[in-house]
Amino acid sequence: MRRWLIALMLLVAACARQVAPAGPREFEQWLSGDASRAPAFVRFEAMLAREGVAEVVPTRELWLTDRLAPECVVEPFTMPPEEMWPHIAPTLRFVRDHVEPAIGEVTVASGYRDRRFNECVRGASRSMHRGFHALDLVPRDPLVTRERLIAALCPLHAREGARFGIGLGIYSGRRFHIDTTRYRRWGADFRVASSPCEPPEDTDQRA
Repeated sequence: MRRWLIALMLLVAACARQVAPAGPREFEQWLSGDASRAPAFVRFEAMLAREGVAEVVPTRELWLTDRLAPECVVEPFTMPPEEMWPHIAPTLRFVRDHVEPAIGEVTVASGYRDRRFNECVRGASRSMHRGFHALDLVPRDPLVTRERLIAALCPLHAREGARFGIGLGIYSGRRFHIDTTRYRRWGADFRVASSPCEPPEDTDQRA
């Protein structure tokens, strides 16, 4: 009985620390909180359409604030600086053309990170998230296990990564990182040694 009670208390405490998922309703509320946000989002959607990547993921997810560290979340969404918006197009294009055919549709867990948030989560100072080049993603299909994810993404990265300059990070569980700035791989501790894939030659891969 005592063990059961302790386990229940730990579960309640863990749930209390979590930030509720931010869906369409919360996004609409966030947009209406500042008169500049809705017109900016329209421009952002138009940019994605011009780049041919408007339907890769739900657009609001690209502005979602990462929930990995709930204590760092101030706003449920974060608007990247407008001059950075085109940076995400090559990453979305690679996700559409190569990642989703291999593992199915994906959900965005992290996109742009401003300086304050990046420092709070102890992200790398040169993180590709800071320039809106990177996405952390999770497969939508629960049947895509970590093992299946690794089996699909590692050969894909070996085959196409150098040609497109792809950074691939595979973290714990089913969360993984894609950017289109430089060919490299890393794992849970942001280094080649922890990557479940065969690594390229360089060593410090944190993004």
